[in-house]
Amino acid sequence: MNTKKSSYDNFAKEYSESMGDIGDEVHQTQIDPYVYKIIGDPKEKVICDLGCGNGYMSRYLAKNNAKVFASDISESLLEIAKAKSTGLDINFAMHSADDLSRYKSEFFDVVVMNMSIHYIDNLDNLFKGIARVLKDGGVLVFSTNHFFRPNGPYSEWVKGMVGGEERLFIKVTDYLTRRENKIMSGWDKKTILSIHNNTLNGLVNGMSKHGLLTFSVFEPEPVNSGQAYSEELQKSHHIPTFIIFGAKKYKGD
Repeated sequence: MNTKKSSYDNFAKEYSESMGDIGDEVHQTQIDPYVYKIIGDPKEKVICDLGCGNGYMSRYLAKNNAKVFASDISESLLEIAKAKSTGLDINFAMHSADDLSRYKSEFFDVVVMNMSIHYIDNLDNLFKGIARVLKDGGVLVFSTNHFFRPNGPYSEWVKGMVGGEERLFIKVTDYLTRRENKIMSGWDKKTILSIHNNTLNGLVNGMSKHGLLTFSVFEPEPVNSGQAYSEELQKSHHIPTFIIFGAKKYKGD
């Protein structure tokens, strides 16, 4: 068990309230539909939800007849998730996503990490563990920040001309340097979170090293959220904010 206090313990209540029972607007429109599409029909599947937060995705899967094993490193969030999940077939545990030692090999049909993989330091250890616990043909699905929109201070909005028209752009630097970025939590405005930027080749090649071969990638355009912004910002929303991956485990020849 990971006994280190999680940063999310500082604002678990605020985070849970923002997510509610179906995720916040961003998850509902830009992330979760694609995660669910890659998972497919969850009926009778054994699913591992790593970094489950307040458990809303675990509850959705359990209500659709999946057997769910949900985990997080935040004790406070797990307590909230358990309280919201009475009567559902969900097994909760507190552990880091890259420590799957408690689970049998080839046990899960699906492993899902919804906006949590960027908190993991050792990706090789993570993918190795996921490959071990997935059944042959099992699926890993995860969502994360898009490479075009890394967390500050390594990206920012800038203006520039294209085709004779002034437009807003995202300026990105140091993309190929994987580092731990320190950002302030948007929930309590004071807790510092450690988030890693990842590269496309680092994720895809890191998975394939352990027999997790990418078969699906979504880069959703945030149209719904963009409609509330100025015309200038709406144009910028042709740049995706998130990216969702699906990978399947193959043992190989």
